[in-house]
Amino acid sequence: MIFLKLILVALLPATAAAVDSLPSTISTSSIVPTYITLAPTVHDYNRFADGGPDANWYVGFNNSWIVKLPAAPAGDFTRAFIGARTGRAKTRANPGKPWIRETIPGKIYMGISQTPAWTSEQSFFLADTSEIPAEADPQATVEGVGAAEWFWAEVPLSMVSLTASNYLIIWSPTNHMTRAVSAPILAAADADESSSRETRAWNNRSILGVPPRSSANSLETAISNIMPALAIKLVPPGPDEPAVSVNDLTLARAGRRLIARFSAAGEDIADAWVEVSRDRLDWERVSKHQRRPPFIFSIDKNLVPGLWLRGAARDISGAIGYSESSMIPYALRP
Repeated sequence: MIFLKLILVALLPATAAAVDSLPSTISTSSIVPTYITLAPTVHDYNRFADGGPDANWYVGFNNSWIVKLPAAPAGDFTRAFIGARTGRAKTRANPGKPWIRETIPGKIYMGISQTPAWTSEQSFFLADTSEIPAEADPQATVEGVGAAEWFWAEVPLSMVSLTASNYLIIWSPTNHMTRAVSAPILAAADADESSSRETRAWNNRSILGVPPRSSANSLETAISNIMPALAIKLVPPGPDEPAVSVNDLTLARAGRRLIARFSAAGEDIADAWVEVSRDRLDWERVSKHQRRPPFIFSIDKNLVPGLWLRGAARDISGAIGYSESSMIPYALRP
């Protein structure tokens, strides 16, 4: 059984003079993560990335989005993540099989800094376009279509300031992601009329695959009425016992596909996947992430008998549990 208990903590609307004091108004929990966002909650970012007009809010090689978040609240935290809600990854016809749509390959990165400039050490891989929900095509069948999702990258806890503002940026180092027709779309939320009048979001269209290295011209175009879906997640200490358990891994054949299923138990399961190994030492993810049960995976990867598989699941704090490994049997039948 998966227990769903999610307490979302976000910034309350405030005047410009009160922005620096916002962390003192944030309540923290010893059980669930604390979120720092511009919108009231992480669920308020429902513009652009789910469908309808995209307003050119793409994450690209030449297009980055920046937010200024206040200092993190004091609390007992052990892990920190930066994240973004993105969707509408683009697809194209497979050159060898034009009737099949494939995701346009690309990568998304984020950065965190106390100034609007980011070094390579302050930059972190966030997501591959193959993991981002795809945009529907009215003329073709597209796999993986769905609403935008939050993606998170773990960062050193020391990179999140308790005393100064935290600037987040999102961009792509993939050089062909230069337009909305080829790049994923970042979600956004409408700014509340009672929100601070201080500018806390910007768009920079002058980058070339890397974030601004100098703060002189990084805050290029101010955004006042819409808030980009960028956030910080702070995780309190976890329990002594394993937080996520994965059990009952079973394997079966369905034609050329391998069907793997398992159960995952814990609070706030965020996603699950399947891994493969030749020696049970080095493991590689071989399935897409699934974000809700039942955790059943149809894998078309030409997995040969003799390889080892295991199931994995992760909760919102980043804790991961694994099943016992199971070898793909030589006599596996449909």
